[in-house]
Amino acid sequence: MKLKIVLFFLLNLVTSVVFANENAAKLDIEQQVKQFMAKENIPALAVAIIQNRKINFTAGYGVLDRESSSEIDQHTIFQIGSQSKMLTSMIALELVKEGKLALSDRLVELLPGVFPEASIAEFQTLTLEHLMVHRSGLPNYPKNVSRIDGDAFLGGYNKEMLLSALKSIELSFKPNEKWQYSNFNYAVLGYVLSQVSNKSYAELVQYYISDKYDLSNTVVALTEQQKTQLATPYRKDNRAVATQPWDMGLLAPHGGVYSSINDLAHLMELQLAAYLEYGQSGVATPLVSTQIKYDTEFTQAETIYPGLIYGLGMFEASEEFPMFSSTVLFHGGDLDGFGCEYLFSAEHGVGVVLLTSSGGREFVSFARKLMEQLLPKPANKN
Repeated sequence: MKLKIVLFFLLNLVTSVVFANENAAKLDIEQQVKQFMAKENIPALAVAIIQNRKINFTAGYGVLDRESSSEIDQHTIFQIGSQSKMLTSMIALELVKEGKLALSDRLVELLPGVFPEASIAEFQTLTLEHLMVHRSGLPNYPKNVSRIDGDAFLGGYNKEMLLSALKSIELSFKPNEKWQYSNFNYAVLGYVLSQVSNKSYAELVQYYISDKYDLSNTVVALTEQQKTQLATPYRKDNRAVATQPWDMGLLAPHGGVYSSINDLAHLMELQLAAYLEYGQSGVATPLVSTQIKYDTEFTQAETIYPGLIYGLGMFEASEEFPMFSSTVLFHGGDLDGFGCEYLFSAEHGVGVVLLTSSGGREFVSFARKLMEQLLPKPANKN
């Protein structure tokens, strides 16, 4: 009987210590978030912290818009920008899994008669994989995509515009010759996915992402109810000036998806579980974004830094790359208003998600600072 009492006491003591530590961590994160928002005049910021491969907490700080001062919460919706690429890659991998596509499929066969006839030979080796890993040679945007930097992209981008761009597009380099980030890669990828499945990109997101993983606020087109949950974006170069969500049309696969902090935190939990299984069994699901990956050969001041890798919709910074003390997978998005940062360590089971209505470089740096705090300290550091 005494042994049972002692064990019960010890169990409660350990539980209390863990709970106290988690609460302390939460309070520290909250303090940092509030200080950052005050310093940078950020109107709204939502945060999720993952520890031990589980959601530690999610929270929203600030207001939906500066006029009404209605507070945001974990269900507030933001546009996630280029984080959409990870979702588009997941959809592509689902269609590969179903046998409707292969990563080695050539674009000239998937989209016959679309590319320039005079230079069609240059496109013969261009594959689906090249689009997904940014080794296609396609430019960041074609010539018929234009906007003023800082302003929202409005007016959409339709099928006629996309096909017209592809009809006259020029490759910057031969497919698979090198790595170069291109937003247009994922617009073309999204179009291919729609052609193969006979579903719009919005329908693909609904079926393969929202419904499959129970992410009700992760959508391309907002319902009337969801519009009331949408934060108002503010320019990152003047955080007092409201801007608008981007209306992207067929460019949405590279940056037009909406989501909430609760949804993205849940998705990160699922990804961490998938990576754990992948590490143990070698079996990859569409949630494993780096099952195929290439070094970007990142160059600065004529020096090449190895270890910055790109997979299928996500970056991976290994320990040899001067960014984090451990290997971290990440992506994010910036729409000159909305911002998203999504970072996790598959090895250590920790991660952070941030969403804001006014992003920029300071926001990116803040997310990376929080991520570094979650990682174990290297043995040679105090």
